Amino acid sequence: MRTRTTTAALGAALLLALTGCSSDEATDPKPAATTAPANPTPSADVAQACSDAVYEQLTNGEQLGADQPKPPACEALANDEYLDTLLAVTQQLSKNARDQLEQDIEDAAQQ
Repeated sequence: MRTRTTTAALGAALLLALTGCSSDEATDPKPAATTAPANPTPSADVAQACSDAVYEQLTNGEQLGADQPKPPACEALANDEYLDTLLAVTQQLSKNARDQLEQDIEDAAQQ
């Protein structure tokens, strides 16, 4: 039960960190860096490094999943935490792509 609560909290924190995108997604769809607390916990640093590594690999077209090796930055995370991170980043990339498509459609309709 505690693992699920911790995993859910970590997943929520990662999702919140990933949704802090700039207002101009067309120029930089990468999630903005979050402000680190004064004394960050090692697990928060590992989670953010893993999230960044997953984002980098997915945007470079590399395949990631349960059957592929974790990025080196994610080795310290448990499998369920890594998969939660992978899901959160994938969902955010999908949302960014949908938002960009909607913006492109609006721009084309105005021309």
